[in-house]
Amino acid sequence: MPQLNNKNLKNSISELTDREQTITSGNYDRAQIQSGIVHFGVGNFHRCHQAVYIDKLLNQGAKDWGIIGVSMRSTKIRDALKPQNFLYTEVTLGTQSSFRIIGSILDILVAPENPTAVISQVAENQIKLVTTTITEKGYYLSSGQINQRHPDIVADKTCLEKPRTIYGYLAASIIQRAIQGSAPLSIICCDNIQAGGAHLRAGVYMLLQVHAQQLLNWVEEHVSFASSMVDRVSPATDNSLKNLVHSALKLKDVWPVSAEPFSQWVIENKFAGPKPALDKVGAIFADDISYHQQMKLRFLNAGHSIIAVLAYLTGHKTIHQALEQPYILQFVQRALCENILPVTEIPQGYQGKDYIAEVIQRFQNSALPYFAQQVNSDSSQKIILRWFPSIDNALLKNTDTAFMSFIVAAWVVYVERALDANELNDPLDHHLMKANQKNVQTVEQFLTIIGASHFNFTASARFMTDVTNAYQTLTDINISNALSDFLTKNTSQPKELDHA
Repeated sequence: MPQLNNKNLKNSISELTDREQTITSGNYDRAQIQSGIVHFGVGNFHRCHQAVYIDKLLNQGAKDWGIIGVSMRSTKIRDALKPQNFLYTEVTLGTQSSFRIIGSILDILVAPENPTAVISQVAENQIKLVTTTITEKGYYLSSGQINQRHPDIVADKTCLEKPRTIYGYLAASIIQRAIQGSAPLSIICCDNIQAGGAHLRAGVYMLLQVHAQQLLNWVEEHVSFASSMVDRVSPATDNSLKNLVHSALKLKDVWPVSAEPFSQWVIENKFAGPKPALDKVGAIFADDISYHQQMKLRFLNAGHSIIAVLAYLTGHKTIHQALEQPYILQFVQRALCENILPVTEIPQGYQGKDYIAEVIQRFQNSALPYFAQQVNSDSSQKIILRWFPSIDNALLKNTDTAFMSFIVAAWVVYVERALDANELNDPLDHHLMKANQKNVQTVEQFLTIIGASHFNFTASARFMTDVTNAYQTLTDINISNALSDFLTKNTSQPKELDHA
């Protein structure tokens, strides 16, 4: 079977449009596209989200917004897509699958392989925008602040010749742009972390204070940092997806991506230079995106992590399979509606319960086999953002926290069992392994390791007693029985609790 690339795609265009499946490809000439964006973190999510928006923008004639991707670690994605001229297939999985050939990525650089090339690329005058999807741990945060003691941060503060962090690459590139007198540059965080743009700015300025303090005024005038809220479920690529693509296209794509029909991108309207017309292809520009971020983080992301933990403990591989169990479905619905919704501000134009219902419906999409362990990866970093702030808010407002205390206990049991099975993918796995005593003391130790002591709920005697009691129950009886008993004991009405 011929491989997907510029030549073979061109030869197959007429055949593709005649096939039964919905198959689309950009009507622009890739040879005429100029790079205007450098994106750090060329994973599946970027390739089914930002790259798709940009592909649609290029299709409207905006020829100077092509993407140069940067892989922060591995050569795999570069090596896989280079023979395909960086073309790949995005499959939308719903009632009926549709296929789109994405051509917006023009090249992929590998940062550890050639850091100088990455710095020079970002410093190119034609680059107007930098975007990032490097996951939570790529920002080196500890208790909401950059961990300046991390060896990678220390290394970048010492020397920027071979950066180790996103802050190092941006700072080195900005220094070069300033020396060259380059055009303004806009930087957008596209990871779902609170104030991501502010974190990028803080990290870059931290390094500029050390390496190029004299350029700070230039940077203030010529570089902007913005946050964004992104939303689209994209599972890992497996052989079944590759086979589906091969069958539809009659071309071999070594690394296609798939995603749900839903897609959202809310971008903070903060640009130092030219702004791509992404609002013409479905994105939203907003002066304040914090409420959109919080809604997505506390319902979709928090719900995803709740289901993933319960899925693992009940032996279900995927999110939608777990939700076929009534007790898991009821638990996540009630956790979101009864514990999190009462303490969450909803953006204008949305209804909280309707948004939650839509989130659950998206998770139930059986055409999208999202693996629970993919969601559980880096869970120590995720739950401190997705769960803990709403727990503190609920304690402050004296509202119900029963479901959240149960799921925190369930997470501790998940970590124990994943460690035993050598299935924990987490940056703190070594520390968690050392603290794994399989008794109630493990609860406090695990929470301390991941930074929970910086949240007020760890000082609430009642909440922590609820967590340890739930932990004891989960270790004593079958998880399904524990869930069923919990749901039976807790009425559907939110309870007012006096938390000590």
